[in-house]
Amino acid sequence: MDKQRGRSWRFGGPRPGRRAPRAASARGIGLVEVVVAAGLFAALAAGVAHLFAMSARSLVLARHRTSSLVLAVDKIEQLRAGGGPWRAPVAAGTVQTEFLSAGGGPPGRSGAPSGGVYRRVTSVRASAARPGTLIVEVRVVAGRGGDGAAALEPAPHEVVLVTLLPAPEGS
Repeated sequence: MDKQRGRSWRFGGPRPGRRAPRAASARGIGLVEVVVAAGLFAALAAGVAHLFAMSARSLVLARHRTSSLVLAVDKIEQLRAGGGPWRAPVAAGTVQTEFLSAGGGPPGRSGAPSGGVYRRVTSVRASAARPGTLIVEVRVVAGRGGDGAAALEPAPHEVVLVTLLPAPEGS
């Protein structure tokens, strides 16, 4: 018996100043839990990072498709108004290629300007089914630019718009 406190060592629990003994199976369980939790967190973080990368790629592709569509519609509206860079009535058999900057700026005069990422090809042909009508096809291709940021963007894609215009007088 413990003379100082009046308790028995045998039945009263651990001796003063000592911790209670743990079961052999409970040792180290905290470390295992931490390792498992860290592994789960790493796996989830990798999955979320992959989703962010896919989202960024989709956004870039959507931006190019939208810009390409706007450039194609712009060209068709220029031709319908009878103006634009050609400054002449549209004639069958005409093909025009323009290179545009990433912001859709004015076309270059000789070849692709540096940093140009859009190529707009306009072709006009006579309709066999409807005399006096021209078939106008505008193709806009968005590609990779020359700077480092644009080189990481997705591969080129193409937007095609086709419309009918009345043939100019005398053709």
